[in-house]
Amino acid sequence: AIRWLAPGAAAAGAEHLFDIEIFPVCSPKLARDRSRPLKCPSDLSQHVILDFDTVTGRGTWSDWQQWLAGMKLDLTPAGNLRFSHFDQVTQAAINGSGVAMGRIPHNVRHLRDGQLIAPFGSQARLRFGCYVAVMARRSAERPIVGKFLAWLRDEIHSDRKIRTVAA
Repeated sequence: AIRWLAPGAAAAGAEHLFDIEIFPVCSPKLARDRSRPLKCPSDLSQHVILDFDTVTGRGTWSDWQQWLAGMKLDLTPAGNLRFSHFDQVTQAAINGSGVAMGRIPHNVRHLRDGQLIAPFGSQARLRFGCYVAVMARRSAERPIVGKFLAWLRDEIHSDRKIRTVAA
């Protein structure tokens, strides 16, 4: 299984795959809007926040709540649009509907291709856990599992090359 681990969490016997960083992203056109500049995080109060809401066993989860808490910010945005799928949030940001919470590595290609930008730069990035591979002991020795993990490691390695261009 591939699992997300919250910052500081551990899973016995898991293989670390990659870290996650979250940060605000928007369309280049929205970032150039002189009537509502995006020069510092407090400027988010003038914008619509695009939020990825997830319901977990512990209740509703919001990427924005985590980022705002991590950045020690308390602000009220001009509005909120909530989505149940991350790809919907990303597309709404690309379309200029507001500011979304981006993720590395999830949005690497959008950043590299100029569809999204990170208006506050790298200082607004928050490490937000990691993804790990977890497998039962009896499965670790199966050739198909080894092939899958080798493929997955290759994909992660390729994505890191793209990430250095986008970051």
